[in-house]
Amino acid sequence: MRIPPGVRDWLPQEFAFKREVEERIRDVFHSWSYSEVLTPTFELYEALEQGLGELMAETFRFTDPNGAALVLRTELTTPIARLVAARLRHATLPLRLCYLANAFRYEEPQLGRMREFTQAGAELIGAAGASADAEALFMAVETLDAVGLDDARFDVSDVAIVDGALAGVGLVEEDAQLCKEMIARRNLVALREFGSTHAVEERRFERLLELTMMRGRDDVLRAVEPICVTEASQAALTRLSEILARAAALGWGERINIDFALLRDLRYYTGLVFEGYIADLGFSICGGGRYDALLPRMGYNVPAVGWMVGVERILLALERRRKDERPRNEVDVLVSGSDAVARRERAKGLRVRVDARGLDRAALLEYARDKEIPRVILVHGGREEEISEVPR
Repeated sequence: MRIPPGVRDWLPQEFAFKREVEERIRDVFHSWSYSEVLTPTFELYEALEQGLGELMAETFRFTDPNGAALVLRTELTTPIARLVAARLRHATLPLRLCYLANAFRYEEPQLGRMREFTQAGAELIGAAGASADAEALFMAVETLDAVGLDDARFDVSDVAIVDGALAGVGLVEEDAQLCKEMIARRNLVALREFGSTHAVEERRFERLLELTMMRGRDDVLRAVEPICVTEASQAALTRLSEILARAAALGWGERINIDFALLRDLRYYTGLVFEGYIADLGFSICGGGRYDALLPRMGYNVPAVGWMVGVERILLALERRRKDERPRNEVDVLVSGSDAVARRERAKGLRVRVDARGLDRAALLEYARDKEIPRVILVHGGREEEISEVPR
């Protein structure tokens, strides 16, 4: 029997490995005092449309018997925004919420991209400024460190800086939006052609083209500052400079670079954006940023910043570099011939496997060797025999 494209089965050892990684992620979330929430697997079409926009084209849609239009969630941020706007608007701000759940997206399956996948993430709602942005970024760094990807690098940018630079070369509104799309694709040929056919500051535009291909730190901020003419972009430069300084103080200075071509979803993010990646993979592992316009569209005018990580992408990265071995289905003790002894061992907090086949002593030890079970307790005629070191 086949399964649909874009989904997978998880065998016992694979699933145990996945759960272990998920628990490491949860530990980081809890250490930052985030509370886990869970939203429905499917939502009303109209509720998700508020936040997903064009991404609605990738949703799995269906209609219930009463005719209501429903969709499987494609990500968790929009459902959590809906949850906050509907049920937590009177809670004390800021809210720190996290999640770890499956999401669904109708797209062509490929390496690192499935139709059913697991997302973990955190949302800081009701806080603006550099400290809130830094919290999201630093949580992402610590999370990848915790799962064994402590060589991960992060690219950061700020939508307001790019908007200010575009205004500085004479591009606004629709022209600026078109230019941002070309920047996000790093399409220098199209950018040069665009610049030659529009009334822009030629010298500044050449500088903008250079910045599109640059990655760095404070040197990149200094280079872009002269063409950032808006107050919002100057404030964003200050915020990003502060975040870089704080990251350097934590020993992460070499792991974080500025990349102004990193724009992610152009209509969703309103400030800081970032992505985390490793050299082994050709795609990002995590990403996020500031999305101050989402909750106001749901009737709750508060700012927000958040990020997410793809669990399967973490697993793929770990498997590729063989950094972690998949754990076996660990068993502490194998018990044969006594329900009471098995219960006694479970009460100690041990993982106990009961012999359900009535194996003789030799077969029992052979089974324990094969499964790498360190202890065997055999009960026969009221006599208890314990083998604490199973012969190999």
